[in-house]
Amino acid sequence: MKTLIVIPAYNEELTIGSVVALARKYGDVLVVDDGSNDRTSEIAKEAGALVIRHKTNLGKGRALKTAFEYALSREYDAIVTMDADGQHNPDEIPLLLDPITKGEVDLVIGSRYLNGSKKEIPLYRRLGLWVLNKSTKVASNIDVDSQSGFRAMNRKALEKLDLNSNGYSIETDMIVKASERGIRLMEVPITVRYDVPNKHKKNPFTHGLGVLASIVSLIGYKRPLLLFGVLSMMSFIIAGILGYLALEPYYKGGNVYLTQAIGAGIFTIIGIQLFVAGLTLNVLARMVRE
Repeated sequence: MKTLIVIPAYNEELTIGSVVALARKYGDVLVVDDGSNDRTSEIAKEAGALVIRHKTNLGKGRALKTAFEYALSREYDAIVTMDADGQHNPDEIPLLLDPITKGEVDLVIGSRYLNGSKKEIPLYRRLGLWVLNKSTKVASNIDVDSQSGFRAMNRKALEKLDLNSNGYSIETDMIVKASERGIRLMEVPITVRYDVPNKHKKNPFTHGLGVLASIVSLIGYKRPLLLFGVLSMMSFIIAGILGYLALEPYYKGGNVYLTQAIGAGIFTIIGIQLFVAGLTLNVLARMVRE
């Protein structure tokens, strides 16, 4: 199979050379330099990669879409995506390609959870990944290592994926689109290193919240009744608590707390509106899909 190995990169001059050199054993290597201000492009070229450079930082999703457009314009049978920071082991590329070569699936995700390596994941990351994985499952009905960037796909999958995300939520977007369009998917075990340079180019907390917000928007599109139903239930619970606080003094011979009573009424109205909105959007979403 003619294989293209795609490596999106942003300020990865310390690791990109070795990653490219090791990956070249398994196919052509394309590095998409997403607006780096260091020597990422130069080192990648010296290591033997083709480089496409964005003038400004557009996000990982946009970098991957640039690479996918290039792959579709050439006669590549398979595409592998991996990170530029050295977390992924290029020598595991054949593990991801094997099920595709055999025609068993269209998309393979390298998972940190299948060989026990999740124990090496820092605790804060493990918690964040659990939230993102469960949220992705709600959006797609697929339970996988949703944030793994080490993946392989055949040309059929690439042609079917119409990705909208420009940021890090592209991994979840890919899974959701795969579930919608009948793309066969499986996981294989991989190892991941966390002792790499520049491992925190973004604040992990704000990065996780950004990805989660994107996933929630996908849930709102795919399953609006679930999302708005949960928000509605939360509003009713708050209304119930405020109502209890407002009436408790009255039953003890005192007065009703007006502020809490007004708050209970407001959250009750919000809960009703959210539930009605969920029902309406659910009907519209079904009509659009049909």
